[in-house]
Formats: sequence, structure tokens, C-alpha cells
Amino acid sequence: MNEKIEAALQLALDAHRGQVRDGDPALPYFTHPVNVLHRLYWVGGIRDEETLLAGILHDTLEDTAVTEEQIRSQFGDRVTRIVLEVTRTEPTEAEAAGLDPDAKYALRSQLLLNDIRTRMSPEAHCIKLADRLSNLEECLVVRQGKKLVRYILQTHEILEAIPRSVNPRLWDDLKALVPPPGTDLSQF
Repeated sequence: MNEKIEAALQLALDAHRGQVRDGDPALPYFTHPVNVLHRLYWVGGIRDEETLLAGILHDTLEDTAVTEEQIRSQFGDRVTRIVLEVTRTEPTEAEAAGLDPDAKYALRSQLLLNDIRTRMSPEAHCIKLADRLSNLEECLVVRQGKKLVRYILQTHEILEAIPRSVNPRLWDDLKALVPPPGTDLSQF
């Protein structure tokens, strides 16, 4: 195995230790970065090592104690830049003050879509597609009702924001997984 890939997997394993995914039984969170790596490599055909490393580490800055400096010192500037691009912009306390959960979700969704449109490189777009594939596949099993419907609708917006030309295989796999626009989502 490639030493850098192995090092990134070890860092993600250590960083996400104790975190779990949704589901019954809940899987260790570490399964998600591995799934994203798998999709990037086997579905997306991506062989660029730094994109694969960033895919493994894509949630470390927003969900763990790993720092930007740790990633930079171990994996370099480009990997760090890509991880930063896919790290969500969260609303400030002032922006979120007084918002009910639905309004806060809408704000977070708009920030995500803005990030996709304005700060993500093609490499980051590929990671976002692989990430959403992994997340949506899980959501279709473990979520229902309003939460699932919102996630499906947000996925449609992500597909509109990311050009198919970035990676047709990843884009098409995500499009095939999400119920088409106009589907009666009340069944969910």
C-alpha cells in the first residue's frame, strides 16, 4: 500500500475514533472516509494521490481535533488546500442567533452551496460528489420523513452546482441514487 495513503488512513482512524455513523447498529465513523476513498478511486477513476489523501481527510477539520497545521506538515500544501475547500463554512453565532432549526438548516445549506460554487476546485468537487454518494446511500436507509426529504432536495441542488464534466462517473452515480425531481417525496 502507498505509504501516504496508509498514513492518511491512520490519521483518519485515530481522529475519528469513538465517532459513529447513523444506523442500527451504528458503524464506526471511519468507514465513511474509507468509502469516500473507494468511490474516488474505483468509481471516479481518480489516481491523483493528493486528491485521494484529501478525500480520506475530508471531514477531519470540521469533525475532529486535527488541525490544518497537522495536515500541512504531514501531507503538504495542496492536500491541505483541498481539505479546506471541502470543509463546511458554518454560520456565525450572530447569523444563527434566533433561528429555528429549519431556518438554521436552510442557512447551512445555502452556505454549503455557496462553498461549492465559489471556493471548490474540481478536485474538491470530486470529493464532494463521493462524500454525498456515501452519505446519501446511508441516509436512504437510516433517515425518513422531513430529514430525508431535505437531504434529497439538497442533493439535487448540489448536482446543479457541480458540473457533470468534473467527473461524469461520480456525478452520474449520485444522480442515479437520488430520486428524480418531481418524485412524490411524501413516501419518504
